[in-house]
Amino acid sequence: MDDMTKNGVPLIVDVDGTLLRSDLLWEGLIFLLTRRPMRLAGAALALLKGRAAFKAYVASESEIGINDLPTDPVALELIEEAKTDGSLVVLASAAHDSQVQVLKERVGADLGWGSDGVNNLVGSRKLSRVRGEFAEFDYVGNSRADLPLWREARRAVALNAGPLTLLRAKRARPDLVIYEGRAPRLRSWLRALRPHHWAKNGLIFLPALAAQLSPGVPLGIRLLTGFAAFSAMASSVYLFNDLADLASDRAHPIKHRRPLAAGEIAIPLALFAGVLLVAASVSLAWFLSPTFTVVLGVYFVITAAYSMALKQRVVVDVITLATLYTVRIVAGAVLVEVPLSRWFLAFSIFLFLSLALVKRVAELRGVEARNADGAAGRGYRGEDLQVLTAMGTAAAAASALVYCLYITGDDVGRLYANPDILWAGLPLFLYWITRVWVLAGRGTLQEDPVAFALRDRNTYVVLGAFLLAIWLAA
Repeated sequence: MDDMTKNGVPLIVDVDGTLLRSDLLWEGLIFLLTRRPMRLAGAALALLKGRAAFKAYVASESEIGINDLPTDPVALELIEEAKTDGSLVVLASAAHDSQVQVLKERVGADLGWGSDGVNNLVGSRKLSRVRGEFAEFDYVGNSRADLPLWREARRAVALNAGPLTLLRAKRARPDLVIYEGRAPRLRSWLRALRPHHWAKNGLIFLPALAAQLSPGVPLGIRLLTGFAAFSAMASSVYLFNDLADLASDRAHPIKHRRPLAAGEIAIPLALFAGVLLVAASVSLAWFLSPTFTVVLGVYFVITAAYSMALKQRVVVDVITLATLYTVRIVAGAVLVEVPLSRWFLAFSIFLFLSLALVKRVAELRGVEARNADGAAGRGYRGEDLQVLTAMGTAAAAASALVYCLYITGDDVGRLYANPDILWAGLPLFLYWITRVWVLAGRGTLQEDPVAFALRDRNTYVVLGAFLLAIWLAA
């Protein structure tokens, strides 16, 4: 690390995007949007009074876990070096002063300066504040607003600056010390978009399979386009959900590594990507069918309600998850224009309710292992495990019963030449769902049963045997 704070020259460190791998204003806005949406009107009125008043309002109305926000290790190292050398460390930010003071205590800085509701401490205003206190200083920043301070600093350091900012800064300060930015890597985006969860959208193929539609290129293109539309919408939902869950994810022993919680992807960039994915999804859906678009819209509305409020409500959350799975099947039926069997719907609802409950049981098992009070962001407690397990296994049994009633009914004879072969699917299904519950009870199941299934070899064997039974029966 470059020795930049000798001779007692104070080190001035910017906060948003420099010390923090996030932005306090955006953090506050996301909190208001997802937790207190009625306060956004007040934020709009505050903005009419100026950016400083806007930041003051957002800071006062939002509850951000500032001590949990991700920090940049390079910035922390620079601060520690300055403290070791006996130099003053000052946090200077356009964020509201109340938030800067909390950060000052967190990193052990000597002073903290922020906007006060009247003056927005940015650019030349920040430089005037620094010049009023110190004859010379070293400065660490990341944005174009830091150009005046870089020009005047004894030692100018750029940390996490974008390429255009660096181009201008280098012209002003050829001796600028540069630490590379943290542009989102492809791996970060893949983790945020969760393409492995697109397997859930394979449910839209089931109505075509159950109706034994003749395979062909037009049908394949239609189904794949519908799958792409649902996958794009699902990924947008994951981005929006992670934005809504920033606080709880950062308090979670595993989820704090998610790209948004860890600050690997900036909040504005995630919002833009989410909106872009929604637009792409709706465009594909409208190309296929207006009715399919309506079903996709219902899926988005339910997921938004789930992210905003329903996932905090005991029992309502798992019923909502089961509904979302079933909506995918309804979308598949609408897409290929086939009627949905009532048996099929009943089987789906019970099965997906069981899977939603097993997810909550796995989460609570993890909470028990950590000796915590409850699942982060959920309303369940350790004493709920027995009830959830009972309901989940009962739902699994109910789905098996519906399957039995279906293959003994009159409808199956019209679709299958050898319907008795479908009985082979019953032990396969019972084996798989029981094994999932046993692993959840042992605490060895990952929190999402779909993620588990995608990595589980036995799942593929069972699925292959089940599809073979259906083919032989047909």
